[in-house]
Amino acid sequence: MKRLSIKLRVTIWYTVVMIIISAAVLFAMDSFSRNMIENNTERKVTQAVEEISRRFAGFGERVRPIRDFELYNQGVYMMIYDRDKNLINGMVPFGISDEFEFSNDSLRTTEYGGSRYYEYDREIHVPNGELFWIKGIVSISDELDAVGAAARNNIILSVILILIAAAGGYIIISRAFIPVEAIRKTAEEISESGDLSRRIGIGNGKDEIYALANTFDEMLGKLERSFNQEKQFTSDASHELRTPVSVILSECEYAEECAETIGDYKESMDSVKRQAGRMSKLISELLTISRMDKNTIQTNFEDVDLSELLSFVCDEQEEIHDKPAPLLRNIQPNVTADADRLLITRLFINLISNAYQYIGGGDKISVTLAEENGTVTFSVEDNGIGIAEENLPKIWDRFYQVDSSRTTDANNSMGLGLSMVKWIAECHGGTITVKSELGKGSVFTFSMPKTSKQH
Repeated sequence: MKRLSIKLRVTIWYTVVMIIISAAVLFAMDSFSRNMIENNTERKVTQAVEEISRRFAGFGERVRPIRDFELYNQGVYMMIYDRDKNLINGMVPFGISDEFEFSNDSLRTTEYGGSRYYEYDREIHVPNGELFWIKGIVSISDELDAVGAAARNNIILSVILILIAAAGGYIIISRAFIPVEAIRKTAEEISESGDLSRRIGIGNGKDEIYALANTFDEMLGKLERSFNQEKQFTSDASHELRTPVSVILSECEYAEECAETIGDYKESMDSVKRQAGRMSKLISELLTISRMDKNTIQTNFEDVDLSELLSFVCDEQEEIHDKPAPLLRNIQPNVTADADRLLITRLFINLISNAYQYIGGGDKISVTLAEENGTVTFSVEDNGIGIAEENLPKIWDRFYQVDSSRTTDANNSMGLGLSMVKWIAECHGGTITVKSELGKGSVFTFSMPKTSKQH
């Protein structure tokens, strides 16, 4: 059975069930019909005999009443015999040549000429002293044969209908399994070629298998994006690490072969130190990204005074960056929320330092923090270089930088900050959005619930 296809197994299963149900129904119908015919026949023959018996009562004459009786009704043959069992009125059914037996008030079945009959006898004493026998006889074989013929016809019809239903069901199941076959073929092709861009593409449908196929396509899309991001991540990380390593090697070679003074050695060592610091920061952020992907970063949600925390971050950022652009603050006091202090601090730092990094020829950076209706909103606005509309969806990708010319030691940017910001926002059940116009500046807005579900 296991070697058969699911389509065939399902077809065989419901065909067997239909056969069992049909057999049970036909058997019940046949039994019910036979019992009904038997009961109806018994009733007819006994009622016919009893009717004539009642009419005999009260008659003193013998010949005239007997002739007036109705001796055939609804298939029941009525015969009247005298005391010596001689037939004086009525007709023996065709095909019966045997002599009858008589038994008073006895309803019985007998066979004559291969046919089955119901017989009922009654002994009658009339007022003038005469004795008569009244016999009722009716054939039941004809009606039972009709029931048998109907049963045979029903069996043939049932077999035809079951075969039609089985064939139709197999066709329907086969068509229903087309998406499953498409899934199998697609999975096989992907396994052989490694091409995750392939899709089942069977369109929209209302049944569960179509939903499964579309879900499978969505899963393939996510896998493809994940693998592409992984390859891009590996490529970008390798590139970012290769640059400082190359600088370190070249400075070491210069110091070893060309440096003649302490100043030359010191200059080379300063360059090595900067590049080593850059590598250290990149490795640290890569480790953080890895933990983010594996959800292994331990979070500690607590009641955090965001107003105080943001003021401290703003003071620190003003000291670090020597740009003349003022950091304007619009911080609502005593704004608190359930948050991870370290992660929220990282989010504040990344967004503010990102504004400093891309301020360009601008002269303003504004920081806003407010709480309304249980929602905390933090935004950073600058009037710097801005971001082109086509680049906005890409800024959350790892290692993506709007202006590649700014990837210098001066700004020490590696394109990981905004991807971390997005993850931190989602970790707090919040959202991060951006509005920007090239040459006019950008506004990054982070919103989160005051009471985090994570907490």
